[in-house]
Amino acid sequence: MNVNFTIFKNNVSWDALIHQLNSDVLLRNILMKGELDSFDIDFSYCEETGKGSITDSNNQPIGDFLISF
Repeated sequence: MNVNFTIFKNNVSWDALIHQLNSDVLLRNILMKGELDSFDIDFSYCEETGKGSITDSNNQPIGDFLISF
């Protein structure tokens, strides 16, 4: 499956090919390319829409992602 990540700060976006959807895989991709100041982040995902959000430790949105097959 393909994941399109967008980090709002600096308008960073990229695609990644993943084989399993879980928070460890998402976090690893963000650590490599996300250009974030803090890595205390959380994910939420809607299976129905294929869209997810990335939030910081204050529950503020810092990015999103979209899953496609």
